[in-house]
Amino acid sequence: MTVNTLPNAFARSSSPAAGGPRLYLREDELDLGVSLIFKAGDLLKAATEAQRQQHDLSWAEARCLCELLGHPLPVLKLAAELGLSKQAMLKTLDGLEGRAWLKRREDSRDARRKIVHLTAQGAAVATELALAMRTRLAAAYRLAGSEAVAGCDKVLSTLTESTATQTANAPASANSPPKPNRAP
Repeated sequence: MTVNTLPNAFARSSSPAAGGPRLYLREDELDLGVSLIFKAGDLLKAATEAQRQQHDLSWAEARCLCELLGHPLPVLKLAAELGLSKQAMLKTLDGLEGRAWLKRREDSRDARRKIVHLTAQGAAVATELALAMRTRLAAAYRLAGSEAVAGCDKVLSTLTESTATQTANAPASANSPPKPNRAP
């Protein structure tokens, strides 16, 4: 089966008059893309193994630190970015705050919201983790070449942006897990 995606800027077409560029992919090509994304994520995670062991960090804690590197975030936005439940996010934040790697402060515009900031120590640990992943990614980018880097960045940013847009625009019931059917 062939999947026809909507027109996009990085696809090629021999017929611009037919409504712009189109990209046609077979299911096996899409499955390969998914598999490669999973493997790439696993390799980036593995690149941080030494730092995570040295600092006794879980992957969720490491991702949290890296996500906060350079910009503070509200707790709920951070949880959404990491794909964690509110309870899991709070447990992760409690552990990192106990190590003095981050602080939660009231939002100056909304006292109900907490903004999460890295401390200097937390930023140093986050930088170690990010450096390990950057090194691994930079090596792959150098081997692939600049056109491949641009294409990869475009595909991944389109995927993440479209997912964020779908989540933000979806009705509340669409974001909830399906309820099991129960016989009366």
